[in-house]
Amino acid sequence: MPRPGAALLLCLVLLSLPEPPAAESPLQLPTPQNVTIYSYNYQNLLTWAPVKVDNGSVLYTVQYNTLACDWWEEINCTNITKTECNFTDPDIKRFWTITLRVRAELGQVKSDWVETNKFVADKNTTIGPPVIVNVDSTPDSLFLNFLHTVKEDTLQYLVRYWEQSTNKQHETEWTKNTRIGLLNLKQLTVYCFQIRAKVQVFDDNIGPLSKTKCHKTAASGAMRAGFVVVIFVAATVTVVILAIVCFLFIQKFHQVVKYWFQPPFKIPPHIGEYLKGAEMPVLEELQNNCAEEDPWDSLSVFSSAEESQSLVSDTLNTNVHSNSRSIESEKT
Repeated sequence: MPRPGAALLLCLVLLSLPEPPAAESPLQLPTPQNVTIYSYNYQNLLTWAPVKVDNGSVLYTVQYNTLACDWWEEINCTNITKTECNFTDPDIKRFWTITLRVRAELGQVKSDWVETNKFVADKNTTIGPPVIVNVDSTPDSLFLNFLHTVKEDTLQYLVRYWEQSTNKQHETEWTKNTRIGLLNLKQLTVYCFQIRAKVQVFDDNIGPLSKTKCHKTAASGAMRAGFVVVIFVAATVTVVILAIVCFLFIQKFHQVVKYWFQPPFKIPPHIGEYLKGAEMPVLEELQNNCAEEDPWDSLSVFSSAEESQSLVSDTLNTNVHSNSRSIESEKT
C-alpha cells in the first residue's frame, strides 16, 4: 500500500493539473434586428432585417403569446425564408394583447429569440380614411357618400370642411353613418373637405385625415332662371347688333354687294363656239353690249286711269280682230 505521504503528494499533483477542454458547442447565429410591427386597417405585418451568413440559407420562425396564455404558439410563419410575417389571423382577436418573437435558424444552429412590444390591434392599428363614392350637390349643402374597407360596427367618421377661398375650418360630429351632409353652405361656391375614421374603444383610435377634395355647390332655381334671361338678352342684343352691322355694310358697299350677287353675264361655252362660226361678229357685239349695260335694280310704271282704260280696250279689240281672222281662215 502506498504511504500516506506519497498519496497526498499524488493528489496535490492531480489537482494542480489543468482541466481538460470542454466539448465545443455549435456557433450561435446573430439575432434578427429591426423587428417592427406594421398594422393598417387591421392588416398586421411583422418585419425584421435579414441575418447574413457566409454559407446556407437562413430560416425564420415566429411565435406569439397572449396575456391569458403563458405559453408560446406558432402561427403561419415557421421555417420561412422571407423576412416578414403576416399575422392577420382570425384566431388572434383584435382586442387581445399579444407579444411576438422571432429567431433565425440554420440547420442545428439557432439564434436567440427577439421579442416585440405588446400589441393590440384595436389600439395599435392605423385606421385609414374611407373612400368617397360620390358627392351630391344642392344650392346650400353637399352630401358625401363613402365606404370603408374595414367592416366594423365600432367605426365612426368625421368630416373637416372649409370654403376654398378662406381658411376657416368646420367639423361635423362623429357618426356611424356613411353619408354625411355639410349644411348651410353658399350656392355656387367651392368647398374643400377631408374625412377621417376612428375605432371607438377604451382609448379611441383615431386615424389620419384623407387627401383634400373639393366640390362646388349647385345653383338655385331662381339663379338658373336669371342665367337663362341673361343669356337670352345677350343673344338678342348680339343678333340686333349683327343686323345693324350688316345693314350698314350693305349701304356702304352697295356696288360690291350687287357685283357679288349679280356677276357679269357670260355666254355659255357651247353657245360661244356656235357664234364663233357666224359671219357677223355677234359674239363680240353681245359681250360689248353686256359690258356697257348697267342692269336695273327696279322698274317703275306710271300711267293714268284713262291711259290704262284705253290700253285695255285696244288690247281687247286686237284680240277680237285676231280671233275673227283665225275663224275665217279656218272656213276657207
